[in-house]
Amino acid sequence: MKCNRCPLNIASESFNPKMYEPLPMHARSLFVCRNAAKTGVCGDLFAARQLCARDLWVLAFIGRRDCFASASAGDTLDRLVGGGHSELLCHLFENADYETRRDLWARMTSNHPDRLYMFDAMFEKECLAPVASGELPEDLHVYRHHLLYAGTATNQLLKDL
Repeated sequence: MKCNRCPLNIASESFNPKMYEPLPMHARSLFVCRNAAKTGVCGDLFAARQLCARDLWVLAFIGRRDCFASASAGDTLDRLVGGGHSELLCHLFENADYETRRDLWARMTSNHPDRLYMFDAMFEKECLAPVASGELPEDLHVYRHHLLYAGTATNQLLKDL
């Protein structure tokens, strides 16, 4: 999404102040984008390892099944991978619902297959071997299963068997 169409960008014609109503007053400013760029995206945030207000919104509200957060999760995934934020990437997957995790996994394996090692912290919790940089494991379906069902009751049932 471009800044000029983002509902969090105060300089955008799409700015939606109603999105902030459920937030406490002291937290609202965290999610307001003040990028005045009308033609493109937020600068070169990958080089600076920064996140935009939309990414913060996604990370904060993905667990609440927020429509905007779910719709923006793919772009946030790309920014997290580009910035090397593996712990935030794991947070995104752990808190997203199944459908969103499935879409994110498909995006990750198609666009960033060489960066699957960023999930090693989650894989290690499930006693899976770390993923070598640039290599897809032969049993990729096992890794996929653990990411898609992370923290669910289904996962617990499998452990109990």
